[in-house]
Amino acid sequence: MTAWLAILLGVVQGLTEFLPVSSSGHLVLVQSFFGGSDVEADYMLFDVLLHFGTLVSVFIAFWGDIRELLVEIFGWVRSGFRLEGRPYRRFIVMVLITIIPMFPVLLIKDKLETLFSNTTFVGVALLVTALVLLLSERAPRLRKDASNASWLDAFLVGCAQAVAVVPGISRSGSTICAGLFCGFSRDFAVRFAFIMSLPVVFGANLLEVGDALQQAELAGVPIHLYLLGIVFSMVSGLLAIRLIRLVTTRGHFRPFVIYCTLVGVITLIASLIQHFRAA
Repeated sequence: MTAWLAILLGVVQGLTEFLPVSSSGHLVLVQSFFGGSDVEADYMLFDVLLHFGTLVSVFIAFWGDIRELLVEIFGWVRSGFRLEGRPYRRFIVMVLITIIPMFPVLLIKDKLETLFSNTTFVGVALLVTALVLLLSERAPRLRKDASNASWLDAFLVGCAQAVAVVPGISRSGSTICAGLFCGFSRDFAVRFAFIMSLPVVFGANLLEVGDALQQAELAGVPIHLYLLGIVFSMVSGLLAIRLIRLVTTRGHFRPFVIYCTLVGVITLIASLIQHFRAA
């Protein structure tokens, strides 16, 4: 792995993790079309560390909400887990509910990993992401937030997050759109989508870190390349969060619909060309 590729992957991760265009799908494409076998050897630990960089950017961007949630966790426990009409306590329960749909994903984890080498699948999934973003413009204009959203709403958004584990389906796009279809206000849909991702992304990386470290020892990548990726994923992640909050407030994802459609079509064409050349 070279420095320019570490920077490129960091920027790609930071932008695509939060913009509704699928970070996993783009990392697969960069790996397949630009990185070659070197990236395949280094990818696992690097992917874990890039997600760490974007986790830091979420903490920075939403620190006000996260601080209130941390304070309410202790109050919630002391009160015997009573909600007492406090929105941030309901927010905590909603986040916990979104984790439930992720457990079945663990049962098919090995099968899902095979999709990360399938660029044809990624191209189709990007087109699905484009369709979801387009349909979100028909979402009801309601004003639900943590004070009045239902547990079912939280579960449905969690289901959207579970589906988004496949490469090419945008996690941020699917969860924000699911929130909008459930009647969340646009601001709350964005805040909830990003904050609910913290325990899932952190937990997923913990499950992978052991294997990733073993792979890193074999790859022998210098530590400064990992640091470059983390820094660039964090900075680009902060920029992406600012942009997605602005776009969601304005009410449409049309630029990302066009982008995902174009990238999906180009990916399918490139995959077909590679297939025919290999044949």
